[in-house]
Amino acid sequence: MGKAKPPKFGSGRKATLLSTINQSLSFHASPELFLSTAPGAADETRDQSNALPSIVRAKILNRDVAVISSYRHCRDILQATHGASLSPTEPGSVARDGGDPITPSTFTVGPAYRELMSDFFPLPNLLLLDLPGHSQAKLHWEEHFARVFAQIPNLIRDTVVDHLTTWSHGSTVDLYEQMKDLSWKFLCAVFLGLSPGDDQYRTIISLQEDLMRGQFSLFPVSINTPLWRSPRCKGIEARKKLQVVLGEMMTTRTADGNPTCPFAQPSDSDGGLNSEELAGNTLLFTSSIAIKALASLLTASLLNLFLFPSQPPLASMVRRKHAHGETHEDSDLLRSILLETERLSPPVIGVMRRVERDVVLTECATDPALQHQVVVPAGWDAWLYFVSASRDASIYQNASQFIPDRFLSQLEPSPPLAFGAGAKACLGREVTRTVVKTVASAMLETGIDLVGSIDQKGVRGWLGWDDNVSVDIIAKELKQLPCQRPREPIRVRVVRGE
Repeated sequence: MGKAKPPKFGSGRKATLLSTINQSLSFHASPELFLSTAPGAADETRDQSNALPSIVRAKILNRDVAVISSYRHCRDILQATHGASLSPTEPGSVARDGGDPITPSTFTVGPAYRELMSDFFPLPNLLLLDLPGHSQAKLHWEEHFARVFAQIPNLIRDTVVDHLTTWSHGSTVDLYEQMKDLSWKFLCAVFLGLSPGDDQYRTIISLQEDLMRGQFSLFPVSINTPLWRSPRCKGIEARKKLQVVLGEMMTTRTADGNPTCPFAQPSDSDGGLNSEELAGNTLLFTSSIAIKALASLLTASLLNLFLFPSQPPLASMVRRKHAHGETHEDSDLLRSILLETERLSPPVIGVMRRVERDVVLTECATDPALQHQVVVPAGWDAWLYFVSASRDASIYQNASQFIPDRFLSQLEPSPPLAFGAGAKACLGREVTRTVVKTVASAMLETGIDLVGSIDQKGVRGWLGWDDNVSVDIIAKELKQLPCQRPREPIRVRVVRGE
């Protein structure tokens, strides 16, 4: 095995100013298409079992980036603690250059995200914290989430049922837009105690949408003139207004001393969360990115449940199993469908880490002669691309195909990475899963079905209904940033049972 070398730029890509701008624009337009034009099958970093190279070098936003598409690499970087493998029989795929074990400080989150997010989601923000400070903060947040969400399952279900009453029999709905509307209702109710009839409800939505447009603007400069303000300038101004509004909501009390905002309930633990921490993180929890991510996952889940081509339909199979009392987790078909949806259609395409010390990524090929190593130097970013990692053929059989009962086996396959893994796994993972399952269950129990067909090849590929869909078609029919979703409306017909 030769000495590890940094990944090479793809053909036509260099670290020049013009190339950096071009790469940034290309990645923003379609990460999948950008990665597909990286080094070809002959390049040493391409895993023949994957549709994309497992490691791609890029210069994006003036940052040296290694985009990583291998499941094992993504998992081991997310799980990096003391260099121990997740399996005693499986060697680790990531190590320090020189063979030293990975330590908690080898990969950091704060430096990677701070450049892109701190103007819009500043501290205090759990996302920007690294170990060891992150551990104690997350413990407080987990306790707070457990307290708050233990009191609101009925609120989630009532919100779903109320929303579904607006769907009349035979009507046609734009599924993604409906799920986005429902997601706003959820998150505003849960975190802020707001409903669509409240004056602040539309204000919060409008400000959050301005913030997101500023964050993802291709013109990353703040310009404020009497005649024109740049999207970034508007976004930062929206963030400042939101901080004021959310700060007031977290500190306002009723006449008897109780908080008016359900998420502002004080923590019972010593050194718990203060109002500034609650407001700062609620800014992210109720962001347009969070809304779009939840709407994307809901859309894909409902399309799979009701429109996936199978006989009998999956919704009918789930209803029949539940009617017979087959609801144990190991035999829960609905749970398996939703996990398979997470795997194939992660709403957020990936996460970032800053590499603080030179690391070596080893390709775990079964044939040692094909094994090779790539070094990612300190100071680079590692961008973990969940879309491809979740379809890694060395991890999953029929990796790009939607298999409804994949997660029914007692020997479950490797878990999806949609919510990350390790100490920095998404804090809202279980809440999100509860919301998605509540929506699906409410529709099944009230006799609602969705009827229609998905003809766009790119959308079918996103869902895993069709295999080997060309990257050009996926780029044409699917948005990936800030969250994955179909570019064109997905219209379905509502059918209500007797």
